[in-house]
Amino acid sequence: MHDDEIGDVKLSVCRFPFQKQWRVLLSTDTALSFVAMMEIYATRWTIAVFFKEMTQQLRLGPCQSRDFDAQIAHVTTCCILYIFLAYFRRVHAYAPLGALFEGMAAELVEKNLAERLWALCEELLDAAVHAIAESGAVDLSQFKRSPEYAALKTLFEESFLQPES
Repeated sequence: MHDDEIGDVKLSVCRFPFQKQWRVLLSTDTALSFVAMMEIYATRWTIAVFFKEMTQQLRLGPCQSRDFDAQIAHVTTCCILYIFLAYFRRVHAYAPLGALFEGMAAELVEKNLAERLWALCEELLDAAVHAIAESGAVDLSQFKRSPEYAALKTLFEESFLQPES
């Protein structure tokens, strides 16, 4: 076999439900079943969409800091925001992330990072409290009105939103 040859390949042709176009999946592993090829394709597609949304919507990558810790913080912050937004999308009827980003863009630009993280944490906390309260397992709506909840909220707000001295 020459360097410019790839050897045997396996082609699978399929059409996804509600789509008119046919797709061709190619694999150099001829022992893979169609289902295994689809699983690999689905995993790779998920990663590609994740990376695209992270780079285009959350601006992963253009951090120009020379400090390694700042680079790690940039990537970590982008991932945290993505997780919060993906959860928000799941809770709110699977709205596309692009629409969520556009709707939140003006608000996010005006806030600093700590304010943005706190707003997302608070919204996630509210969604969790609401979901648990609706399940009837615990009366969290009463807890949310308690002095203990207010103290916890103040503690988080001060840790996130107060500048370091």
